[in-house]
Amino acid sequence: MKRKSENKQKRTLDLISLFLSNYQGKSRFAEAYRTLRTNVDLSFMEKDMKCLLVTSAGEAEGKTLTVANYSYNLAESGRSVLMVDADLRKPSLSKLMVNPEAMGVTGLLSRVLGAPVTEGMLGKQSVSDLIRLLQFQKKTGMLNLSSQKDNKAIVLYFLSGELVDCVWENCPEERSLPNHLVQLGLISSQQSKQAKQRALETGQNLPMVLVNAGILAKKQLRGPLKNQLAQTLRMALAMGEGQFLFKSTHEFRAEPKALFAIDLKNIYLRLVSDEESLPFINGGIISSILKTPQPGLFLLPSGVLPPNPSELLGSARMLFLLSRFKDLFDVVILDSPPILPASDALTLAPHVDGVLFVVKAGGVNRDLVKKAVDQLAHAKANLVGVVLNQVDVHREGYYKYYEKYYSSYYGS
Repeated sequence: MKRKSENKQKRTLDLISLFLSNYQGKSRFAEAYRTLRTNVDLSFMEKDMKCLLVTSAGEAEGKTLTVANYSYNLAESGRSVLMVDADLRKPSLSKLMVNPEAMGVTGLLSRVLGAPVTEGMLGKQSVSDLIRLLQFQKKTGMLNLSSQKDNKAIVLYFLSGELVDCVWENCPEERSLPNHLVQLGLISSQQSKQAKQRALETGQNLPMVLVNAGILAKKQLRGPLKNQLAQTLRMALAMGEGQFLFKSTHEFRAEPKALFAIDLKNIYLRLVSDEESLPFINGGIISSILKTPQPGLFLLPSGVLPPNPSELLGSARMLFLLSRFKDLFDVVILDSPPILPASDALTLAPHVDGVLFVVKAGGVNRDLVKKAVDQLAHAKANLVGVVLNQVDVHREGYYKYYEKYYSSYYGS
């Protein structure tokens, strides 16, 4: 048992040494990874390569070492690089830097993006944080936001995680929707008063009262209503201090704005398109990431292994994390499980910019390699290249060519 433990520790140390060592400039090993870096860069001449997935057909093909050393070379070139151990079955990349306190991928998915929204003060959690958390947790209910400083009370309504309505509860009369409709000449002052009275009596939203009474058609209301919703949501997002309270409910009385062909989710995404303020979520991500000794190179371990890896990797939470990683780093490199034993890599492949496929020379037979490549194509993955790993360069013929080429190139 002791010898087995010592062997395991030695393999880990060997991996760290290979990954973090300063390669000699003329070494074949270093040149191979510089060539790989150049070839991948050339594959993305027309657009930026932000996220790359590395996988293989079977186990022990060398994909983890490819991730580590390719990422190392990228960091050496001056880019900020995040390595993500997305192998939630048999993680190897996480062994590079063992930190029992690191949440890892699974911790971010469950503990950060699964953090309960109840009540508290705005600040450490922004309104955008709260909206995202309620979306991921598919909550139904009302998020009450209030600020004594600005004298604003806004309620956001969620239906199975979707933002479907927002109401400025203490909206001044001069900025209300009925007053706006009167100013546009769409309704009279008398119709405005009658509609507001009817809304109080029935509990319906005023837009639906106007539609049900035949005063306005839905398409007439769409523009003014959309503008008011955007204005209210913009004010909610700008609330940097105040209180929040989420009330979960099974009874849902807010009128989903989809009835007016208004997608509040898209309005939200447009409002935060430049920069989404997510102090709580971004703080959780940053605190989970480990710095390596190589400047510019970072590692996110796998975390606690879950019973449902494919489901987690294909979830909306994981895809959101990928988008945040790409915002925070120049390049994100994912180490995923091999394709043939599990479908995890195929789940992630359509959501990254490209896939590197690692093949060990003399390893998995050609038919299985072809099967794995076909599965990537079926998943609509962008296969940017194949890395042939552990080639025996000392074989007769190849070795002589290799020596001749590099001795000429380096002038030695």
